[in-house]
Amino acid sequence: MKKFLIFLIIPVIAVLIFTHDGQTKTKAYYSGDAISFNGNLYVSSTNSGSLEILKLEDNSLKLISKTKVLNAKFGRYDDFYDSKLSVENNHLFIYAISGYRLFKYEIVNDKNLVLIYDQQNTYWEWYTRVDKFNDNIVTISDKNVKIWNNDLQVIDSFKVADKDAPYNLRSYSQNFILDVQDNHLNVYDRINRSNLISIALNYKDKVGNHKTYQDENSDIYVVDDYYAKKYNLNGKLLGSFEHIDQPGYDISASGSTNYIYFSNGSGVVKLDKETMKQSAYTFTGGLGGPRGWAMGLKTVYNDGDKVVVFNNSNILVLNDKLKKVASYTSVDEEEEKTYSSENLYLNLNHKSGIALALVDLNGGGYFPNEKLNINFGGVKTSIKADNHGRFEKTLTIPDLGTTFNSGTDIKVDGETSKLSYSISFRIVKE
Repeated sequence: MKKFLIFLIIPVIAVLIFTHDGQTKTKAYYSGDAISFNGNLYVSSTNSGSLEILKLEDNSLKLISKTKVLNAKFGRYDDFYDSKLSVENNHLFIYAISGYRLFKYEIVNDKNLVLIYDQQNTYWEWYTRVDKFNDNIVTISDKNVKIWNNDLQVIDSFKVADKDAPYNLRSYSQNFILDVQDNHLNVYDRINRSNLISIALNYKDKVGNHKTYQDENSDIYVVDDYYAKKYNLNGKLLGSFEHIDQPGYDISASGSTNYIYFSNGSGVVKLDKETMKQSAYTFTGGLGGPRGWAMGLKTVYNDGDKVVVFNNSNILVLNDKLKKVASYTSVDEEEEKTYSSENLYLNLNHKSGIALALVDLNGGGYFPNEKLNINFGGVKTSIKADNHGRFEKTLTIPDLGTTFNSGTDIKVDGETSKLSYSISFRIVKE
């Protein structure tokens, strides 16, 4: 009886949600990524146009970085369109796309976003998504899917595209690419480079964001506007769960438990993967604040399943019982925003020198008037940027106690922007 009661009240609440959307100045959260790293949960989203990175701390979802893309050629800020968190060699990275550009940043000490790579393609291919297929970074456009190696070189590509909803392209194995398009679940065979099966689904609006999931047994899970469904690779329906005439969005699992979770606007439902029977549910309309509407969903194993819900006016974190752990509310679009006015840079008047001599450092690309922390071979100092985000500082070359030429870095971290940049310096013996 409980299951039916929660969904019977949904149409009224859904009307209330979207009635007020036209009056709000906040941008909706509808997609993003999440990952567990060193026991901590991290979340990212680009729905605001900025690359936002959050961390779960003490049952609070805290914003640790927010940045936009500086387009120096046209003197403007461009939006980020998608992001993907990645753990590589025990370091936490985030990939992001903006137009023709692919970025890679390292998240250092939960406060500094260090630019590792900024690549602009020369063939004018507009990226719509960035993802990971197994261990490889993937860029998706309206033309194809490209697979990259760790040196960010393209090693393979597939003529698979979803122009209306590139969000729907997914892969959980070396063999298949999944997509929901035109009211069908399509499975593309990566080995034979051909479509394997196409399964009819039932959406009232055939264009929309719908994520599928494939488990270690190669069974595929998808949710349409009426049922959550489980299929094998022969297209046989293995099980289903009726969720009472609501828009199906995402379905997700951590891979570490026997449960699957799906979102249908009104809330989140937890199912047993084997039986497709309901284990728990929650209504998300007011969990993280008003106007909640559960769309994007990512499940991560972090001391038990954590379900990250991109819930319109907020981002929710739920535990494996679908109880609220934390939330983050979107901010007013019209709030005053502070960004750097140029790309990061550092310059030195000398690239080498003896210990205790002086060297002049200047730089820019930081936030106006923010505090900058400088680390020169372990010797720390600080300075305030000017109203253009630039600075000049005379530094004393540290005595590292070595009897031979020694290379070190001068690193400058923006305390507010979380931007970080470094330049090499060589300390020479007398």
